[in-house]
Amino acid sequence: MPGFTYSCISIFATYFENKIIFFIIFLFSVFFGLAFTVSSGKQSDDSIDGSSYREKFEHYKFVTDSKFYKGFLEYLTFEKGKQDYYFDTVAFYVSRFTSNYHIMFMVFAIVFAFFALKSLKFFVAEKNYSTSLACFILLYLFMINQIFNINGVRFWTAAWVGVYSILQIFGNGKYKYFLLLLLTPFFHGAFWVFIGITVVAYFGKNLNKVWTVLFFVSFLVSNVSLDLVRDNINMFPTFIVKMAESYTDESYVQQRESGGTGLYWIAATFNFLVRVYMNFLVYLFIKNSKEIIDNAKTKYLFSFLLVLMVFVNFTMAIPSLGGRFMLLSYPIIAYIWLVNFKGRKYDRVLYAMPVIFSFSFYVQIMLYVKVLEPVFYFSNPLYLLYHYL
Repeated sequence: MPGFTYSCISIFATYFENKIIFFIIFLFSVFFGLAFTVSSGKQSDDSIDGSSYREKFEHYKFVTDSKFYKGFLEYLTFEKGKQDYYFDTVAFYVSRFTSNYHIMFMVFAIVFAFFALKSLKFFVAEKNYSTSLACFILLYLFMINQIFNINGVRFWTAAWVGVYSILQIFGNGKYKYFLLLLLTPFFHGAFWVFIGITVVAYFGKNLNKVWTVLFFVSFLVSNVSLDLVRDNINMFPTFIVKMAESYTDESYVQQRESGGTGLYWIAATFNFLVRVYMNFLVYLFIKNSKEIIDNAKTKYLFSFLLVLMVFVNFTMAIPSLGGRFMLLSYPIIAYIWLVNFKGRKYDRVLYAMPVIFSFSFYVQIMLYVKVLEPVFYFSNPLYLLYHYL
């Protein structure tokens, strides 16, 4: 399956020439974007976000230049609650020369893969990286935000831009990447929150004892945050209020949290186990914090991770916020583990990951199957170009 293949290809990035393997991954991503196939518009409850993006793209041929640039100006001046403009920009320019939505998703894949691979270089460049089972597991965690997520392109592309910026800022001490981080709200408006988290982590990077206490508190009382946001929603800037209202809307929350079939409860159980497991990994970091802090590569990444997890746990009750931002912690956790623990500590804890994530594997396979036609698996690249262009 493509999701599994994406991780399998990546693990050989140090066994062979890095540039060659990275180029193969990039090409795989581009052709995945080209082959990404969805219906137009959400026609049922199980329709995916990509269907909405296709439908909106098909309407963009009617958007005039003046209307597009007026909308962009409104975004820059925070008028009318416009949250972001990445999708609008790609959809507008692609629609100028084609009505083929496959081209749009290919562009999405190119940008997504570029920042994903820039981040991956941090991981595979480490001396502890090898073609071992432990590294395969860590690699999967690091690349949890897979190419399928061009389906929800705005948030997940912003996620890779954000992760790459964080690795540069807190891992390499290159503070000029704050400028790149400032671009993340262009991809998705929720990343103003991520910028806030980063600023707090930067100025509070020597307050690990405080963040440690808040980490444990946040894990225990995460369900209070929904009412807290609702009660203080008017404190947010105008351009964030619309997003906050949609995330905390009562009917939206009930829809996301309503029970369903047995499969729903299986998913909920495994999601809970994954959350506990990832928090337990952070607990192990706290337990061995002296070792992590003594390493210049992970000293400030650890501080950032604590602040991020405090936010994630406190907002876990808010659909589309805590859970999504939690996935941004996975690459940081995987990198810190690789640098400090790999092959020396807690291997059994790491080996439990495939069992705990087993339902996630199943879901990912089903999602890839849903958006790829059989021709993708059996055709050569030239035929795919002919077929989808």
